[in-house]
Amino acid sequence: MRLSRRACWSIAAASLLGRHVRAQEPAFPREQVRIVAPFAAGGSSDLIARLLARQMQVVTGKPFVVENLPGGNGVVGTLAVLNAAADGHSFLLGTTTTLSANPYLLKQPPYDAARDFALACPIGISAGCLMVPASSPYRSYEDLVADLRRHPGKRDSGWFNASSRIPAALFKRLGQLDFEEVSYKIFGNAISDLRTGLIHFVFLDMVAADQYLASGEFRVLAVSMPQRAKRWPDVPAMNEVMPGFETGGYWGVAVRSGTPRPLLLQINRLVADAVRSEAVAPRLRDMLVEPAAMDLETAAAYATAEREKWGRIIQLAGIEPE
Repeated sequence: MRLSRRACWSIAAASLLGRHVRAQEPAFPREQVRIVAPFAAGGSSDLIARLLARQMQVVTGKPFVVENLPGGNGVVGTLAVLNAAADGHSFLLGTTTTLSANPYLLKQPPYDAARDFALACPIGISAGCLMVPASSPYRSYEDLVADLRRHPGKRDSGWFNASSRIPAALFKRLGQLDFEEVSYKIFGNAISDLRTGLIHFVFLDMVAADQYLASGEFRVLAVSMPQRAKRWPDVPAMNEVMPGFETGGYWGVAVRSGTPRPLLLQINRLVADAVRSEAVAPRLRDMLVEPAAMDLETAAAYATAEREKWGRIIQLAGIEPE
């Protein structure tokens, strides 16, 4: 079909107008961006936030400053972003704990993850591992389980967030095991007690575990992945030894609801490009995190699916909200 000259001019004008509108889009960021990591320095949220911040700063020329605000199972840092302006300049380094699990772990959560936040872009997806000190007599998963059965209620596991608490509770419930679960405010204190033998094992996400396993001070007995990790081919996946064991989490950049959609789209593009970059993606994979940048619509559906999934897992683990 041939177009009239008038139609051709109309299409050309619309194209130029679209370019003009895009050109008028205010540059983002206009100023310093704060990235709130809602857990302590040195943990997985902190490491991923700093990795991402460096790349976004290189690309934009604007400062991206990571602020660690631990406390309350991620609630303190999450509320700091909720109480900031909805101008896109305060990012939450969102996690499975803050965006998926807290609605089911807290009896009266002070925020609604679905209503109060928008997942601007996921960063990466990973799993966890069951870790003991290198000095432990447990050389395998079977050694640990056998000892727990011989000494019910006499061994301790440490936890400090949903990613360490829920796998331990699921392990206890599915395995019909009896051990104490010791709560820590800061994950570094749990690692110190594990190192000295005050507690016997922890479940830890791969990013946080990686730095400790590399030192040789600790040993991994199982991984909570669908299949064995290439890094430890002799270490079983949890669902091999305990059918039905399903955990694994994600990290993503979230912003306050009410952030204008054009700004959300800019943030999504910025974060997605950083995640896919040669400076970030290989490093994430080194930490056993699979880069997971998505567009806004896919990210929203993913956030909803993750909340529903973790609700089922928490119910299966028998954890009551507190």
